[in-house]
Amino acid sequence: MKSVEEKIRENLKLIESMVEQGSTDKEIAEKIDVGYSTFKSYKAKNKDLKELMAECKDKKNEQVEQSLFKICNGYKYYEEVATKVKNEVLADDGKTILVKEDVVIKSVKKYKGPDLAAQKYWLNNMKKTKWSEDPNKVLNDKKLTKLKEKEVNSKVIEI
Repeated sequence: MKSVEEKIRENLKLIESMVEQGSTDKEIAEKIDVGYSTFKSYKAKNKDLKELMAECKDKKNEQVEQSLFKICNGYKYYEEVATKVKNEVLADDGKTILVKEDVVIKSVKKYKGPDLAAQKYWLNNMKKTKWSEDPNKVLNDKKLTKLKEKEVNSKVIEI
């Protein structure tokens, strides 16, 4: 019977692939036939496994960031479009003109304009202090929380 370490080492490529596809630790543990808590424990102790999984997640996040950036700015792309084409052909009798319809698939260059919602999302997350809807919200929420705590504490003392 193989140890947990052997099972994980033998399946590093599979683990890498599953992380890149967005699988959870639980799904990975099931796939390589290791208990979930055992897998988590091993991952916490094993620097190499933890780094491998972190790198895979970073790659995935970079791809999403690049896609979001592309959507924010607009982009050109090609789409295959089916088009009907009519051709006039002379019939076998040499006198009659026949109209034949064919469907031709063409690659058409299109443009997707910038997406305002994506731009707002990007700026709200990447430049929080400058672009958040309420730049003082966090500060105000902290002050409100402190006031509520004082109020609760003063009521507790009064009783």
